[in-house]
Amino acid sequence: MGKNSNVKPGLNIPKDGHIEAFAIIVDLNQFTAMVSKAEKEGALIAQFTRDALYGAIREIEAQGGEVVGFMGDAVLGIIQDGEGAAIACFGIAKDLDRQCEYISDAQSSRDRNWPFAPGGPSLKIAIEYGSMDISTISSRLLGEQRLLIGSPINYAARISAAGEGNRCVIGPVAAKKEFSSYTLDGPHSIRGKRGEPAYKYYFFPMDDIWIEGPREPGKETYWG
Repeated sequence: MGKNSNVKPGLNIPKDGHIEAFAIIVDLNQFTAMVSKAEKEGALIAQFTRDALYGAIREIEAQGGEVVGFMGDAVLGIIQDGEGAAIACFGIAKDLDRQCEYISDAQSSRDRNWPFAPGGPSLKIAIEYGSMDISTISSRLLGEQRLLIGSPINYAARISAAGEGNRCVIGPVAAKKEFSSYTLDGPHSIRGKRGEPAYKYYFFPMDDIWIEGPREPGKETYWG
């Protein structure tokens, strides 16, 4: 199969040094509860997690970014192009909406499909911009991996706790860059950990692509 011509070339990430980019974390909501229920039901939670996050990986890479870490129920990516980061968010939301439609249809005829996730998965996206330090780390199974450390990643992780349900939150530095050309809701703030200041963030509304906010029992989880 030939390469997709719409996919931008990937980043050349060195083994050491620094890189300035948008850090993007895509994280499954309610993951602990889903795992607990899946284990009781004997359901295939790892495959469900893979399928739920695959769209995020594909969209980040399509915009010239790279996925640089997996965190169980989340992926960490970096994208240098701000417009590409926004387009990746749109693509992730569209993919999530399609997954919810597929799962909802399957569950309507066979209730035991994915019993731990009625209506399909729910995602949160968090983004901030800045400089990240680069090194490498390796293990016998995974081989050599890039290791990125920096405040944009920490900031995105903190603000990802804001809000409920499907949502995309943007840090203040990212909000002043290419995301400033979009309508953002904010600023808002969320309390930091002990000894940390509050974290400011903005919502990046995509409610015309996916259903945002907390899910209501009995309501559809997708636009279709």
